[in-house]
Amino acid sequence: MSVQVVSAAAPAKVPEVELRDLSPSEAEPQLGLSTAAVGAMVPPAGGGDPEAPAPAPVAERPPAPGPGSGPTAALSPAAGKVPQASAMKRSDPHHQHQRHRDGGEALVSPDGTVTEAPRTVKKQIQFADQKQEFNKRPTKIGRRSLSRSISQSSTDSYSSAASYTDSSDDETSPRDKQQKNSKGSSDFCVKNIKQAEFGRREIEIAEQEMPALMALRKRAQGEKPLAGAKIVGCTHITAQTAVLMETLGALGAQCRWAACNIYSTLNEVAAALAESGFPVFAWKGESEDDFWWCIDRCVNVEGWQPNMILDDGGDLTHWIYKKYPNMFKKIKGIVEESVTGVHRLYQLSKAGKLCVPAMNVNDSVTKQKFDNLYCCRESILDGLKRTTDMMFGGKQVVVCGYGEVGKGCCAALKAMGSIVYVTEIDPICALQACMDGFRLVKLNEVIRQVDIVITCTGNKNVVTREHLDRMKNSCIVCNMGHSNTEIDVGRLLNLSCSTVPTFVLSITATTQALALIELYNAPEGRYKQDVYLLPKKMDEYVASLHLPTFDAHLTELTDEQAKYLGLNKNGPFKPNYYRY
Repeated sequence: MSVQVVSAAAPAKVPEVELRDLSPSEAEPQLGLSTAAVGAMVPPAGGGDPEAPAPAPVAERPPAPGPGSGPTAALSPAAGKVPQASAMKRSDPHHQHQRHRDGGEALVSPDGTVTEAPRTVKKQIQFADQKQEFNKRPTKIGRRSLSRSISQSSTDSYSSAASYTDSSDDETSPRDKQQKNSKGSSDFCVKNIKQAEFGRREIEIAEQEMPALMALRKRAQGEKPLAGAKIVGCTHITAQTAVLMETLGALGAQCRWAACNIYSTLNEVAAALAESGFPVFAWKGESEDDFWWCIDRCVNVEGWQPNMILDDGGDLTHWIYKKYPNMFKKIKGIVEESVTGVHRLYQLSKAGKLCVPAMNVNDSVTKQKFDNLYCCRESILDGLKRTTDMMFGGKQVVVCGYGEVGKGCCAALKAMGSIVYVTEIDPICALQACMDGFRLVKLNEVIRQVDIVITCTGNKNVVTREHLDRMKNSCIVCNMGHSNTEIDVGRLLNLSCSTVPTFVLSITATTQALALIELYNAPEGRYKQDVYLLPKKMDEYVASLHLPTFDAHLTELTDEQAKYLGLNKNGPFKPNYYRY
């Protein structure tokens, strides 16, 4: 089974309450609520159509309340009238009052006849909708009515604005819509351009947690180091990557963008980018056909050809190689940030098919340690909690792969009290797992007993149909690696079911921006048709830009100390082979 994201059901429409005066002829005794009457007011569980017509009134006389009942108003369905008690006159002064056995007042005449005493009710609460039917799926009109019935204060809030979508918007593919931004441009394809204002707020909030990228934008904005660059990008489209895109634009680049994952796009952020003039082609829940269509719309444009590629996963690079190989004649370089994409680049290089320089930012120290290790250490718990509300203490978990992502996942789950197993093919990573206190196993050995299976390998066929068949009921299966090939079904948990810490993405995005600047401005001959690591000096620069956030102060080497270590006072401080 895969982790499923289940949207919350729409709130039930609250029955309207009406107060009205009753004429003496409508006066009725103070009555309790029978089981049938209570059932008429309480909607059955399971959801359904809140606008279904009320059923016929229940013609049952509820029993009177027991002793101690105080109010003189009774809850009664508006659609029908409860049978009224007989209006008895006191013709005999010798009539005596006594408590009726069912709790009401009674008159006892001298001849022993017991009759019920009349009562006067001045106000009665009437429910406009006697009973709601919740067993049917809401119709289009029903969904719109529910949205409009929300209070004005809630519709004014941004949270409501983000969640509100017209029913026609849900059912119509963005590819079939004709949308324009406020400037009249239609060179984009997003879910709903009307969500742009809310998306802009999300981007502004993200900027506060991305100090290095904002500092880079401020420092280099005057120089425009990317002037003339035409960057085609394929990454996750979130508020954080929007800050990166706008930074690239501020540094002089023209950008066209698609999503690298069919589930991770934030529709409101895509709308905000489209509104500000970025050609963005992405929405949450794309089909496979939509995915490749969006990439093609970014690449195949009349009068515009990219000269730089920013990729996450290698799909964009693969598409250009497959469909438009001649474009590589003008492309200066590729920047790739994922394990999967880097693996593909090395395969191309080994086969002699890589015709432009490529920068591997995935293996830069800042990306490895912060985006992979520290980010996944937090986002694994966030994604699982949001989608399952599971308690981790005492649960048995198997994590497939003990690279940086696997290390982060294992550390978080162990801290929550889970019993963690690890599978690994690399003996060095396997030894690290053992030294960190985790039991190294094969997946087949524990598949019947574990509560959660997490894949972090970047490989394919890690969890197969055979494994799924042997799992116990309610076992959770999720993928934290880049590609959806690890499990027969499933995408990225921390981006499909939750979000990633903004501060960590600031580190990754700054690394990507510096790599693009380096490749674009490098003199001819510096980089050949091969895959390169980000220069160590740039890695250290990215880290230094984030230190002020923590009010951290670096110690500086003296001239004598620098000479003793054989280092430049300004770095780099470690050789390329150093492992942090």
